[in-house]
Amino acid sequence: MSVSAIRRLILIALLLAISAALSIATPTFLSLDNIMTLLQEASLTGIIAIGFTLVLITAGIDMSIGAVVAITAMICINFISYTQLPAYLYIPIALAIGCAIGGVNGFFITYFKLPEFIVTLATRGILAGLALIAAVKDDQGFVKNVFIQDEIFLSLGETVGPVYIVVIVFLVLAVATQFFMKRTRACTNIYAAGANPTASRLSGIHVERTLIGVYMFSGFCAALSSIFLSARMMTAMPEFGIGNELDVIASVVIGGTPFTGGVGDIWGTIIGTLFIALIKNGILKLGLSPYIQPIVIGGIIIVTVVVDVWYKAYAEKKAAQAARRKAMQSKEVGA
Repeated sequence: MSVSAIRRLILIALLLAISAALSIATPTFLSLDNIMTLLQEASLTGIIAIGFTLVLITAGIDMSIGAVVAITAMICINFISYTQLPAYLYIPIALAIGCAIGGVNGFFITYFKLPEFIVTLATRGILAGLALIAAVKDDQGFVKNVFIQDEIFLSLGETVGPVYIVVIVFLVLAVATQFFMKRTRACTNIYAAGANPTASRLSGIHVERTLIGVYMFSGFCAALSSIFLSARMMTAMPEFGIGNELDVIASVVIGGTPFTGGVGDIWGTIIGTLFIALIKNGILKLGLSPYIQPIVIGGIIIVTVVVDVWYKAYAEKKAAQAARRKAMQSKEVGA
């Protein structure tokens, strides 16, 4: 059994164990309303995490995802407040801008050879500032909480039966991305670029184009999540998404995509997203302070990375020992 399969089984076992414990501690945990809310929260994070997974597979990082959520929300609220454009026109514009932001990140990273962390962190700061500037303000210049009246837009926050539309979109996007990752040559290039970019270039892979495409997809996913978040909240604020990077990173890393790149998939990210959503929901259901959430999630990231580093060193040691034994056996046969 592969390491990724073992990790998933452990995560699923933890999910079941924590769920059982919470159902005993808080009777409302297994209520339909709470389960649907948990899945909605997981989906909003999970949509972003899908794009972030591809970035991490290339051994990159995208710290601008939260700010893309914020600027997308401001783009939508400005279209709603100051224009008569219907939702089916300004939503694609907002998604295209999210893609463009990712493309700019990828361009500076690949063609200027700048560190991914620095580029995307700078983009995060720029977008966060632009979101505040673009926010709808009152006569005194303070950010105004504008409630969305567009029925088409608000319908994205509703349900189909008991299931929120965002949950359906998350699952469809996850399945489509997983299929793309396992069935297309383009995604083979993504894994290769993350594992060894130099060898990938020598084999004819256009690494720069691949990386730009990955960051564009990450921007698209963040913008898509922002639209569903705004529809759910029935408003849009410039702080939307800011600080959510921790949840996204934790979901992807716990799901089995390491910072070193070259491996990972969407199934693991789905499980990781559900795990983080369960932890956050459980903290609230137990009546604990919400300020504990980032402490717990940060600790989970550290533990996961430590285990990954330890296992990698262990695997390399075992491989070296096996190579030495094979070499000694070859010498004995030769003698």
